Amino acid sequence: MSSTATLTAKDVVEQYDGANLICAFTPLLEVLGKPHTMKIVYVLTTASPWRFTQIQKILHIQPKTLAARLQELVEFGLVSRKSYNEIPPRVDYELTQKGRDVTKIFDIMGHLPETGQSTLLQKKIQRA
Repeated sequence: MSSTATLTAKDVVEQYDGANLICAFTPLLEVLGKPHTMKIVYVLTTASPWRFTQIQKILHIQPKTLAARLQELVEFGLVSRKSYNEIPPRVDYELTQKGRDVTKIFDIMGHLPETGQSTLLQKKIQRA
């Protein structure tokens, strides 16, 4: 098969090893596809920075789950985490440039409400 030829579905199936489909977006989709992750990313687009307890209050996510998702987002480079040497401890989260680039998916998917309308999440944020 020449390098300029387009693969057919049959070619891909024949080359598929049964373990991993080669896709440049797989790691990103695995992170973003976990429960609550896209909601966390969306909340981080609305203001900056956010504290752990603020995110938890807005989204009603269990602390263990929220901590795990934020850690994954930080490790993937979508969110930055800044801790302060204070008592009580303070940690701020905000989107990195890579995270802001990913949020363009909300525009593409038509997630943003039409002018004059508010989502339930936006109303919660305004009250917080």
